[in-house]
Amino acid sequence: MGESAPQSNRGRIAAWLRRELSGDDLRSQITLAIAVAAMVPMIIAVCVVVTYQGIQQRGAAANEVETSVRLGATALDEYLARHMLAIESLGRELEALELADAALDRALLDVHAVYDSFRSMALIDRQGMIVAATERGTDGIVPAAERLGQAVWDRDYFRHALSDAGVQVSGIFVDDLVAAEPLVALSRSVNVAGEPAYVIKGSMDAASLVHRVQGQVVTPTICIAIVDGLRQIVGTTKPDRWPAMSPAPEQWFAPSRESAHAVRSVAGDWQVVGGLVQESTGWRNSQTTQLVALSTLLMGLIVAYLVGRWIAGRVNGPVTALIAELRQLDLETLSEAELSDPELDWPTEIRVLRRKFLTLLVKMIRARDSQKELLAQSEELRFALHDEVMSRQAIIQEKTVALERANQTLERLARIDGLTGLCNRRVFDEELTRSWRAAVRDHQPLSVVLIDVDHFKAYNDHYGHLIGDDCLRAVGRVLEDSARRPGDLAARFGGEEFALLLPKTDLAGAIRIGQIVVDQVRELQIEHAKVPLGCVTISAGVAQAETDDHASPDKLLSAADAQLYVAKESGRNRCVG
Repeated sequence: MGESAPQSNRGRIAAWLRRELSGDDLRSQITLAIAVAAMVPMIIAVCVVVTYQGIQQRGAAANEVETSVRLGATALDEYLARHMLAIESLGRELEALELADAALDRALLDVHAVYDSFRSMALIDRQGMIVAATERGTDGIVPAAERLGQAVWDRDYFRHALSDAGVQVSGIFVDDLVAAEPLVALSRSVNVAGEPAYVIKGSMDAASLVHRVQGQVVTPTICIAIVDGLRQIVGTTKPDRWPAMSPAPEQWFAPSRESAHAVRSVAGDWQVVGGLVQESTGWRNSQTTQLVALSTLLMGLIVAYLVGRWIAGRVNGPVTALIAELRQLDLETLSEAELSDPELDWPTEIRVLRRKFLTLLVKMIRARDSQKELLAQSEELRFALHDEVMSRQAIIQEKTVALERANQTLERLARIDGLTGLCNRRVFDEELTRSWRAAVRDHQPLSVVLIDVDHFKAYNDHYGHLIGDDCLRAVGRVLEDSARRPGDLAARFGGEEFALLLPKTDLAGAIRIGQIVVDQVRELQIEHAKVPLGCVTISAGVAQAETDDHASPDKLLSAADAQLYVAKESGRNRCVG
């Protein structure tokens, strides 16, 4: 008996809930309708409040990110500007000196002692060889004699300093002879007699740049990153997640991204980028806000149900009587005259409701006819739309094919030197790496011929750049004719320099080909009034790849460049290997 009573109560409660939520009778329907109608504004109000709080929090987070990024960019710019000024001052001082070795070493030591945040400093001649160097050691700033004579002609900071005026800031790189950690270099050319003769270079730890911006982070949820011109990460305040020298994610620079900000730095195309490490989830992370919202909705539901129950009770009585009256009538046999007959003992409300029902039925019939007409029109429009879509798809397909062809043309142009029609330096470097690996794998010889037009600057100064371009094109055609075998590659190496990549060719064969090119260019008899021979000539240096553990494509290029230097020193107009 004790257990049956609770079970009976639970059964009655379940039956009551089913009846209230089923909507089978008018009273439950009115109650549910009022409850839902009352709950909708409350839900909207809660959502508006929560959304407003989220907007406020996102706005505050965005302001924190922007503040941190701007402060970090300012700190980075100030730090770089001081060191750029040091390089600029040293360059002017060296231009005023006679550039004696002792003066070079003393000038580097003096500047490096003041700006000891440089990991190393060096003075490099026009051929890319280090002639003076200092480094930061355990005993302070000392000369780095072991770096003298090191070739750095292939470094970006060297090439940019020779070609561009002012202090240049390089991208991030690693120099194993200086440090294993990533570095950033500041470089500037030193002019002698109006021409660049040397390059000053100062290397800085990338970590020191990150340290400058790290102190500007407002909250630990913000990450600040330094990105160089190639969109490589110089460093971040979260290195475990975004390490240095890795490519920066594209979404960092998306203009529609919220809670992210980017500021361009004084270092050319560098940017300081900041964003939230983890987006704030606003009110959802707040248990208090969740409890308040849930309590508000629950109380609103209870109040809406009670009010709806009361209103339903007030309405249900008259409506129930009206339904009982309607059930006694056969509505299908009634006419409009019977409905309007004043002698019928019907309540006024019922007669009005019946008349409204008939009016509604007429409107429904008219709506059905209109619907059929609209369906027919819709079918016609569907066929017309299908034809239009097919036509547009054909146009889009045609435009897509044209765009693909344009992209292929752009890709081809990006790999060709625009002046000579030969492959450019990028293609040559890629093919050199691939051919070198194949030569090592297959134990086949690989040779490189580096070619330089003799006295080309004097030729340009005397005949003008347009005639100089014609001269380079003529030399390029000779090189293109010499690269006849599959795998041979002729490329413009830079300026008046050219290169031949000769897979499966030993040193003797490469020297023979190089000498043929030298002879063919001389036989062109291109007039050159500024040289004793009276015509344009070239010099060529040849080297064959080694296959030992210490060999590399860069060493092959360095060996060929050294032979080219010997050819020029030996009188030019020759091939040396």
